[in-house]
Amino acid sequence: MAVRTESPDVRAEDLEQYRRELTGYCYRMLGSVFESEDAVQETMVRAWRAIDGFEGRSAVRSWLYRIATNVCLDMLRGRQRRARPMELAPAWTVDPFTGE
Repeated sequence: MAVRTESPDVRAEDLEQYRRELTGYCYRMLGSVFESEDAVQETMVRAWRAIDGFEGRSAVRSWLYRIATNVCLDMLRGRQRRARPMELAPAWTVDPFTGE
């Protein structure tokens, strides 16, 4: 097996061709159209920033899916840490002693 010494030439167009299928993948993980679009955008940003480190040992598609998976898992973990509206305030504002 030969080891590549130079980084493969990956362009933005190479990343963009996977946007639609990544959106479906992220939607299945997150269950929200809006969050899946955000996840794909974040995937593209992370991929673009890390493109110089892509060594070509895997396909670009596999590499993008790994990044997308990590983005979605980060978003799912963020949901668990985020305060829900019902946790921020009492469910009602009636004084239990006066009923007002």
